[in-house]
Amino acid sequence: AELLGEEEEEEKKTEDDALAEVTMVPRGGSWPGDDFSAYMPPEHYEMMYQQQYGQTYSRLPPPPVETVPESLTGAELLDKVFGTEWAKKSEQIRQRSRYGAVKGWQLASFITKAGEDVRKEALVMQVITKLRCWFGKDLPENMRPWLRPYTIMSVGADAGIIECLTDSRSVDEIKKLSGMASIADFFQRAYGPPPVRRGPPDLTAPPPVRPNVSLEKARDNFLRSLVGYSLVCYILQIKDRHNANILMDRDGHIVHIDFGYVMGEAPKMSKVPIFSESAPFKLTTEYLEVIGFPGGQFVRFMQMFEASFRCAAEHADEIASVIEAAMMMVNAGDDAASQAAAAAREVRNRLRMRPTRKEQQIFIKGLVNNAIYSWGTSTYDWLQGTMNGYEK
Repeated sequence: AELLGEEEEEEKKTEDDALAEVTMVPRGGSWPGDDFSAYMPPEHYEMMYQQQYGQTYSRLPPPPVETVPESLTGAELLDKVFGTEWAKKSEQIRQRSRYGAVKGWQLASFITKAGEDVRKEALVMQVITKLRCWFGKDLPENMRPWLRPYTIMSVGADAGIIECLTDSRSVDEIKKLSGMASIADFFQRAYGPPPVRRGPPDLTAPPPVRPNVSLEKARDNFLRSLVGYSLVCYILQIKDRHNANILMDRDGHIVHIDFGYVMGEAPKMSKVPIFSESAPFKLTTEYLEVIGFPGGQFVRFMQMFEASFRCAAEHADEIASVIEAAMMMVNAGDDAASQAAAAAREVRNRLRMRPTRKEQQIFIKGLVNNAIYSWGTSTYDWLQGTMNGYEK
């Protein structure tokens, strides 16, 4: 496999230009001849903020993003937002590669992550991989959620290599690039029928290029992936679910990434009650607009969530064992074993089936209602938008 990384051109500077920009500050930060004052660069305050709140603070607003013209629809809009399809890009690189004729040649894209413990992300990916396998074997096709496992390799306590998800963008980026306020609007323009032109038809204009999937199929993809990741977030109590940590691919699936806060852990700022992600999983009004609520495909969402919950509950002991073993490696200290055992018990309790089908349906309905009407989801999105510029 060949690794593909994005290359950025940096402005070249001479040594004299670079030295001219250096501010000479003595070690410790104090200016010469001044024993009572200290020079604190702007980066110092940013580091203090990160240490206190565990969150990157943007001093300046994010740079403006060029949005697509309103006239773009269908495949043209998808190409503008997602770029060239990975299959086409891969074939172009294969033809230029000296190893392109080698049997089994495949292009892979990875990122390196440092300063964070990716073992938690690897734990989540183990559970996602197992759930995807069980769903494929135990559930009929019309009740089968969609999940996208990807490779995570831990190379140390605070570093790892993570596979890039191709043909995908974060929901935050999609909204900024498309200039649309909601996912439902994006679906309508990207996958729906072309808008009716007013006035006489332009016979010289080329016919619009339609996407690979229809609007109905894109909504079905969205629903299946929403069920799958809602269940994963509930089982593992995954937090920090803002729109920069949720991707959407070219076919309409959503994919959750960046699992730094699991099993009850949360960013420090979300521990403030008003910003607490108290919902069992993220299910916003925006998501419901895509699948249709009330009515529409929402009934199917409930049925699929109930079926996938039952499937996961049948394997609760195996999921709990995986989590207990992984948490033993992640946690340190004398109480690591007790913490891991407690995490496993919590998972078994969350996947506990109720005595009757009616009671189970009432329980599922309660989870979904809590997710829909949780004010913590919207306030946390607002907080992330205010601090980091992420779209809500």
